[in-house]
Amino acid sequence: MVTLSDASQAVALEVAGSPPARAYYSISQAAELLGVSRVSIWRWVRAGRLSVVRLGHRTARIKREDLERLPVQIGPSGYRSWSIPHTDADRRSDADGALGTATEHFVQFYESDEFLLDAVSEFIGPALRTGNAGIVVATNVHLARLEDALTAQGFDLGAARAAGQYVSLDAAETLARFMDDAKPDAGRFEDVVGSLVVGAAAGQRRVRIYGEMVALLAGSGNHVATIRLEQLWNDLQHRHPFSLFCGYPMDRFGGEALAELLGDVCEEHSRVVPAESYSSLADQDDRLRAVAVLQQQAESLQAEIAERKRAEGQLRLALEAERVARAAAEAALRSRDEFLATASHELRTPIMVLSGQAQLALRRLTRQGHLEPKRAVRTFEAINDQAAKLARLVGQLLDLSRLEAGKLRLEPETTDLAGLVEQAVRNARDWSDQHPISFDGPPSLRANADTLRFEQVLTNLLDNAIKYSPDDAEVEVHLLRSPDGNVELAVRDHGVGIPPDKRDQIFERFYQAHGDGYQSGMGLGLHISREIVELHGGQIRAEFPDDGGTRFVVSLPL
Repeated sequence: MVTLSDASQAVALEVAGSPPARAYYSISQAAELLGVSRVSIWRWVRAGRLSVVRLGHRTARIKREDLERLPVQIGPSGYRSWSIPHTDADRRSDADGALGTATEHFVQFYESDEFLLDAVSEFIGPALRTGNAGIVVATNVHLARLEDALTAQGFDLGAARAAGQYVSLDAAETLARFMDDAKPDAGRFEDVVGSLVVGAAAGQRRVRIYGEMVALLAGSGNHVATIRLEQLWNDLQHRHPFSLFCGYPMDRFGGEALAELLGDVCEEHSRVVPAESYSSLADQDDRLRAVAVLQQQAESLQAEIAERKRAEGQLRLALEAERVARAAAEAALRSRDEFLATASHELRTPIMVLSGQAQLALRRLTRQGHLEPKRAVRTFEAINDQAAKLARLVGQLLDLSRLEAGKLRLEPETTDLAGLVEQAVRNARDWSDQHPISFDGPPSLRANADTLRFEQVLTNLLDNAIKYSPDDAEVEVHLLRSPDGNVELAVRDHGVGIPPDKRDQIFERFYQAHGDGYQSGMGLGLHISREIVELHGGQIRAEFPDDGGTRFVVSLPL
C-alpha cells in the first residue's frame, strides 16, 4: 500500500489544464478523479476509509485532504486501483493475491443500469486482477458497457478470454439452451452452465459469476421458472464452488402481485443487497430515516391493499348480485311472455266455444223459430261448462294478483273436513265419469280452515290427477290425522308422473311440467294451492311412487 503524500500530485491526476483544485469533491467527481466507480467510493465511506461532509440532507462532499490521504493499491498489472475488496474472503486474500475460498450467492437490486454495471465491474475486476476467473452472463447491452468499463480500468479482456480467465455470454441465448417448456431443465443446466464453471476453474482458479438470466425470467412473468433457476444455481454450488452475483432491476417487483416473488428471490440467496437509494446512504442516521420511511410506506401500502381488496370484494358481490338480478329479471320476462301466450290461448278457448255455441243456437232459432229440447240442453251444458272453465281461469288470475299484492285473506272457521272432502270427491265423479275416484277417511275430522280455499286446493289436485291420468286409471284420496297431530290430505294418481328434471319447479307460477301432448293450463293451480296451504300454516309436497304417478300431500295444523 502507498499513500499520496503530495497534494498537488493527486490534483494533477485530473487533467492538464484543468481548473484550480477544489476544496471539496462530489461523489461522482471523486470517482472520476480516482478512476473508480461511485460504488467503490461509497464502500470506502461505509468501511471508514473515507470521510464525507454533509451539506444539507442529501448532498455529500469529500474533502480534498481526505482524498489525498486515501491509500492506493497497486495491482499485478502495474496500474493504480482504488478499491476495497468486495467480501471478507477477498480481504483475507489480498496479501497473497488470490481470492478467498468461501462461496456466496448474493442478489443485488438496482434502480439504474449505471449503478449495476459499477457493482458488477467491482465484482469481476478483482477476480481478473488476481489471476482468477470471471463469467458474465448478461444482455448484450450490459455486456458491451461492462467490458468498456473493465477495459478502461486497464484489463486486457482479449488475453483474459484466450486464457479462459474471462467468459462472456448472452443471457437470452444461454437461457434458451436449457429451458424446456418454459421451465429450466436440471440436466441441460448442468451441461451448459456446469461445464462453463468447470472450464473456468481450471488450474485451481477461483470463479466469480454474474448472471442476468433470472432477471429475464422475472421480467417475462415466469416467476416459477425464476425461483427454479435460482435453486439450480444453489445446487450447482454444492458441486462446484464459485461466487454468484444476481442482479434484479427494482421495477420488476412493482405491485402487490410481485411481493411474493421478491420474498422468494431473497430466500434463495445468502445475502441481499438493497438498491442504491438505500445502499448509497453512508450516514447511519440517514439509513435509519430511510428504513422508517420505507416502513411507513409499507404500512400505507398494506392499508391501501386491504382497502382495495375490500372494495374489490364489494364490487364482486355487487356484480354477482347484479348478475343474479339480471338473470331473475330475464327469467321473469320469459315467464311473463310464456304466461301471456298461455293465458291468451286458455282464455280464448272457452270464449270461442261460448261464442260458437251461442251463434249456432241463434241461427237455429232464427231459421226454425224454435230449438229442439235435446239440442238446447247440449248447447246450454256446453255453455255452462265453458263459462265455469272461464270463471276458474279468471279466478286463478285474480287469486294470483291478490297473492302478489299480499291481499289474499283467509276466513278460517271450524269445519268438518271429512265431509268437505267427501263432497268434493262426489262432485269430481260427476264431471269425470272416466276415472274411478276413491275416498278413504274418517267419518268426521274437525279442523280450523277456510272452507272455500281448502276446497279450491282439493279441486286443483283432483283436476291435475284426472288431467294427467289415462282413462279408467284410479285416483285415490286419503284424509287422516297424522302422528304429529296435523291433518293430512293426500291425492294419488296413476298417471304419467312428472319427469325428474322438472320436479323441483312444479310449484312455481306459470310452470307446466308437460308439453302440448296433454291438456294445457296456465301453470297456476299448484302455485296457488301452495300459497293457500302456507297461509294456513301448513305445507304441501309431491311424492313420486316407484310404480308411477304422483302423490300430493297437504299437511295442515288442526
